[in-house]
Amino acid sequence: MTFILVTGSIMAVSIFLIYHLCRFIGIEMKWLSLVLCAVMAFLVNAVAISMSPFLDRSHYLRLGVLVIAAAAIVTLFNEHLLRRSQKDGQPADEASDSQAVTLPWKAEQPAMAAASAGAAASTAAVDNAPDGEQEPEPNTTKAASDTAAEEEAARTAALKKQQALAAARAEEELAAKAEQAAKAKAEAIARAQALQAEKDEARHKAAEELKTRQAAEAEAKAAQQQAEQAAAKAEAKQQQTREEIAALDSLDRILDYAYDHAASDPAAAIYAYQQAIDRYSEDSYTPFLVIELGNLYKEQAAYDKAIESYQQALSLPIIATNDDMKQEFIKNTRYLTIVQDILSKHHALSTPFPDIPAGVMQEIETEFQQSS
Repeated sequence: MTFILVTGSIMAVSIFLIYHLCRFIGIEMKWLSLVLCAVMAFLVNAVAISMSPFLDRSHYLRLGVLVIAAAAIVTLFNEHLLRRSQKDGQPADEASDSQAVTLPWKAEQPAMAAASAGAAASTAAVDNAPDGEQEPEPNTTKAASDTAAEEEAARTAALKKQQALAAARAEEELAAKAEQAAKAKAEAIARAQALQAEKDEARHKAAEELKTRQAAEAEAKAAQQQAEQAAAKAEAKQQQTREEIAALDSLDRILDYAYDHAASDPAAAIYAYQQAIDRYSEDSYTPFLVIELGNLYKEQAAYDKAIESYQQALSLPIIATNDDMKQEFIKNTRYLTIVQDILSKHHALSTPFPDIPAGVMQEIETEFQQSS
């Protein structure tokens, strides 16, 4: 109870001092605003105590938010009171002036009454005086009239000043509102323009992507059609080659066909050699056909197929029964394997055998000699 009384007394004295200090330095402040400030102080203190017993970072943060909110409420309430007083015809910043105007008026009423009483007494005295002895009327009535005129002029000047201040404030508010409206309009236009630019850019980007995708699809479709046409053409040519070679009835005619097509159509020549080896596997010339087939593969950089042809030839009876020939084919297989490995190491596996550089060829020969 003592705490409440002491605190209330301190706040009452503080409100009184702050109010007069604000009036002294020209700050517009209402009594009710100061009372509300005291009430908000009680509320903030009570809420701060009930929030948390620990003074941590979140406690200070919430306390700061409460203080800012209370200050905002007090400020808005004081502004509301000031605006209401302006609407009533008495601006807050002219309160002291109005008081200064009103107080002399109240103070001068007794003087006017006294002057009137004096004038009445003088009139009675004159009336009661004997005839011929009346004195001139005193100047008290004239002084009272002058005082009333001065007071009326002061009130008129104060009212005009109040009206001028109210008009100036109204003009300032209208100008501020107009400026805010213009600023908001400019911001809205800028946002609309930015949004429209984003939409235009998105549409342009989508159109470009669609155009690129359609071009890629058309290119892929054209490439697929070309590949299909090339495959069909190759299949037709291969079928023609099969039919032509099937019509050949002797080894010599097949070899002539292979020799004729070795330069212009290596695939046809390879197929002719394969058919000759299959048909005449027991002929004494078959090992040389295998060698020619391997040479064609090497010229096409098909080293794996050349190795495969030599390995398959080892199972032919005419080679399997001849040790010298068999060893020669094994040696060729090992040599081609070395060629393939070294070209792969130099990232030149697609290089035809006749086009292998001299340095790489020397490396191949050295490796082959070391492995022999």
